[in-house]
Amino acid sequence: MSSPLQKALVFKFLSRCLAYPNQAFIPTLVEVSEQIETGKEERQALIRAFEFEEQEPLQGEYTRLFLNGYPHTVCPPYESIYLEKRMHGDAAVAVQKAYSEWEVSVDPGLIDHLSTELEFLAFLASAESLDNEVSTDAKKAAEQFIKRHICRWAPQFTEDLKEGAKMGCYRMLGEMMKEVLGRYCPEK
Repeated sequence: MSSPLQKALVFKFLSRCLAYPNQAFIPTLVEVSEQIETGKEERQALIRAFEFEEQEPLQGEYTRLFLNGYPHTVCPPYESIYLEKRMHGDAAVAVQKAYSEWEVSVDPGLIDHLSTELEFLAFLASAESLDNEVSTDAKKAAEQFIKRHICRWAPQFTEDLKEGAKMGCYRMLGEMMKEVLGRYCPEK
């Protein structure tokens, strides 16, 4: 990623890919994707894969993967669930603390949702582009957040997504997330 703003847009794109696939889903992905300078072919392929699916089955797959699959949810996108096997755990409290340090407020039910964490990284990357004291603080905060939060659970989430998805679009998303987050999270 060539600049902090481009990094912010990539995080924002990935965050948007985790949104519920309603009528605004594809137009939002296209809008964000068009602003990113690199990786255009991969993003376009992912968007085409999402477009290929009919909306109702896509929504069903989203629900099965992320909300309430039977007999278990394949990859619930919450840090607390991955680290503590419960909602609103200590991880959510720590994530909320990181948000509060930057005066960011988040819906209580989405504090440690991966989409929200990616949005926070997009916010920090945007702040990093300011080229002043705030930018230095934002860069440090992003590095700490990635190490303390994202790298502790998102690699397993992306593996679960790739393995558990029945639709190619979500497997592709898992691959893309693994590739992008792998730049920040060394493999163990």
